[in-house]
Amino acid sequence: MKRVTALAAVLLLATVAAAQEELYLEVTRSGMNRVAVAAPPFLVVPGTSAETASAFQAALDEDLSAAAPIAIVDPKLYALVENDPRREVLYQRWRAIGAQFLLTGSIARAGGQLVVEARLVELASGEYAFAKRYRAPATAVRVLAHTLANDLVKVFTGRPGPFLSRIAFVSDRTGAPELWVMDWDGSNQRQLTKHRSIAVGPAWSPDGTLLAFTSFLRGGPALYILKPQEGYLRRLWEKGGVNSSPAFSPDGSTIAFASSRDGNVDIYTIPADGGPPRRLTTARAIDTQPTWAPNGRQIAFTSTRSGTPQIYLMDTDGANVRRVTLEGEFFDEATFAADGLRLAATTKVHGRFQLCTIDVATGKVVVLPGPGNNESPCFSPDGSMIAFSSDRNGTPQIYVTDADGHPRRLTSEGSNHSPSWAPAP
Repeated sequence: MKRVTALAAVLLLATVAAAQEELYLEVTRSGMNRVAVAAPPFLVVPGTSAETASAFQAALDEDLSAAAPIAIVDPKLYALVENDPRREVLYQRWRAIGAQFLLTGSIARAGGQLVVEARLVELASGEYAFAKRYRAPATAVRVLAHTLANDLVKVFTGRPGPFLSRIAFVSDRTGAPELWVMDWDGSNQRQLTKHRSIAVGPAWSPDGTLLAFTSFLRGGPALYILKPQEGYLRRLWEKGGVNSSPAFSPDGSTIAFASSRDGNVDIYTIPADGGPPRRLTTARAIDTQPTWAPNGRQIAFTSTRSGTPQIYLMDTDGANVRRVTLEGEFFDEATFAADGLRLAATTKVHGRFQLCTIDVATGKVVVLPGPGNNESPCFSPDGSMIAFSSDRNGTPQIYVTDADGHPRRLTSEGSNHSPSWAPAP
């Protein structure tokens, strides 16, 4: 199927106003406009469970409403489109309510399988931009919806959406801070560790099969590697007073972390399979929170060497250190977007923690204000959304932005923080 090209000529510029005291976040690529897609409910073939069809449609609608390149046409306008057997007339009517693309499809049950057919029409030309049939067990109805949404995002961006991805986080809902994981939309929350200890700072490997984190399982803070699918746990490093904020390199071979093994808190790297760590920073300051650039050639980190916490960038051997944040008194917890051009970080405004984005080349900072304290940002795999922790409703909970930057709460039980977004499968 031919991918849509030269979309710039037909993209719809969406203007969205954020409500007062509501986080507003443009996390999509700078200058990126959005296509207007009409997405009426899929046809439910007789013999298909209404509950199953409803679950599929709800998941698909939720995904598309959060998809960065897509602006869904107001469903209230669909009633204005009168059906017509002449396609060119019908397409003109959809265009009259502001649609540039029309998504239609059907869902049917065939034995124990669900069959979904989807078609995306470019209304100006009348040509199919996308058409595909999906088949999966009836129990995988949400997976079907997420897969379709990912494919639709890929039509417009060349990169799949984040809708099959997972978010690891720390929760104390069972009595102690343990590792948990959930689907991107907050569904399917499940506990990964049951150590009755303190777990902090989860970080995914690039293939999404491993989690590095810090645990006090054996007393002091040590680095561990967990295979969530198998429950396999391996201690990676435990010497020194502080061992924290692990981060996998893009190829998965190396982990950067902060440690006080030599007295001062500095940035080190260590082979993911184990071995002696290598010290990268030597300033008389606290250096912590390393994060790898997507190209694998640089590491951003937090340092107090200028007197206040700021974001710095260095080569992976510790050379060519430069300060990225040039104004402001507090920056921490930086994380790269997939394009390598942007960082999201935590800053402090009027005594409260707030999220911000940072242009890596220029150092330009855009504060993303919201109620309460907002911390620990992490980008979705495609860079279109950010998950973060906020205490805006009392106890810290995990939120995720949609494509317009409107936050949606994912957790509610206990105290939840430190989200880490897994790579897309």
